[in-house]
Amino acid sequence: MTQIVVRVDSDTDRALTHLVKLTGQSRSEVVREAIRAAEREAVLERVRKQALAVRDDPADRAQMLALAEEMESLRAW
Repeated sequence: MTQIVVRVDSDTDRALTHLVKLTGQSRSEVVREAIRAAEREAVLERVRKQALAVRDDPADRAQMLALAEEMESLRAW
């Protein structure tokens, strides 16, 4: 496991201490979980932005609709 040093301000330290008390986890566990949660949120935000870009692009939208129509025509009754 890699060890890192993080400097935090007093508000962040208080929040970390509070989370440790609330969850019963170690400081390291709380930080690891927070990093993973931030990564998940960043990935979801990127996907949301990409979906909105596709939704708002007329050419992409036309292509999606054409594909949906083609798939519908292949569907069994």
